[in-house]
Amino acid sequence: MSLLAKTAARLRGNVARARIGPIGIDFALESIHLVQLEAATGKPPVLRARASLAFEGTRRDFLTQPLQFRALMKRALDADRFQGRDAVIAVPSDMFRTMSINYKCGAGKDQEAAAVLKVMKDRVDGDLSDFVLDYLPVQSRTKNDERLALVAVSERKPIVALLELARKCRLDVQALEIGPVAISRLVTAFSSENNAENVLVINSGRRASYLTLLSGSDLLFDQEFAFGETGLVQLVAETLDMPEDMARSLVLRTGVRAGGHADPVSAAVDETGIVDTMSEILKPHFLRLVDEIKRVCLYAAAETRGGAVTKVYLLGSIARWPGSDGLLATMTGVEVTKMPDPLSLFIETNENHASTTEDPAPELAVATGLALRGMRTHG
Repeated sequence: MSLLAKTAARLRGNVARARIGPIGIDFALESIHLVQLEAATGKPPVLRARASLAFEGTRRDFLTQPLQFRALMKRALDADRFQGRDAVIAVPSDMFRTMSINYKCGAGKDQEAAAVLKVMKDRVDGDLSDFVLDYLPVQSRTKNDERLALVAVSERKPIVALLELARKCRLDVQALEIGPVAISRLVTAFSSENNAENVLVINSGRRASYLTLLSGSDLLFDQEFAFGETGLVQLVAETLDMPEDMARSLVLRTGVRAGGHADPVSAAVDETGIVDTMSEILKPHFLRLVDEIKRVCLYAAAETRGGAVTKVYLLGSIARWPGSDGLLATMTGVEVTKMPDPLSLFIETNENHASTTEDPAPELAVATGLALRGMRTHG
């Protein structure tokens, strides 16, 4: 065999040993996020490509404009070393709702699905054929035949329209997932040292926050809660009589909890009392979130035979406010930390992979969890 043939064979072998995962695609309120991982044989996944691009208008409008969708998707895929067209897409949060149900069934997957459908017939308004349902059984913690499942419900037409948009972009959609499932997969990867702990994830957005309760690898609970950055910023703007963009900038600069900064500039700000003022304005409204966290903790104890929530992860817009995690920790008595950089588990040491050296991007949490689907032991 010639030297050229040997080199080609060796390269083919390397390609065969490297597995390229699906592209995780998340449609946020104002931007699209993509992440792709790869894994060599016997090695954990590493980051292959990432991209985040803003789109004009609202997400709802964006998803009804095929030309704009295709153009932005092409730009995103060209932005980094994305390979292939296999994709796992997050269903936008306004397209689904989740509910916990109890059901009884015997052995067998078919019987379980039939039992879930039987319960759901009385839980949705209309014919089941007009909806797309998916469910996640929760590991049984009782000796009887009653089981718990988290069910995601979407109207069929928007889901079909989303799949059609993806098809026109030549994406091969391997799966549609809801954000909480992707977050669950990511948190499981971070929490591999203690698989049995109960963890609450708070994903805060502009208009609402989403509370996701995990027990080990089980997704126990997911609920939207009317607590978002926009409402809090409006409150600060009205109280201090300033424009909303100035109020948002002030909160991002000063934070919401005194003593949370170590740099001299922030310390000087603390001395002026601005941080204390901000905390006094916002604390009564943070109490609403605290009450909801405590309610979820009680639910966790009931479903896991007294198991406590040991950690709360905070991500999203409010997580960017300095001191927001410390304020919630003080008010709840539970450890609250900001979600670690979602890409930190998948850093590639190869200096040729420029995409791995960029700044941390917490907004990529859902897309990273999607990209983990089917990658080795992460599910």
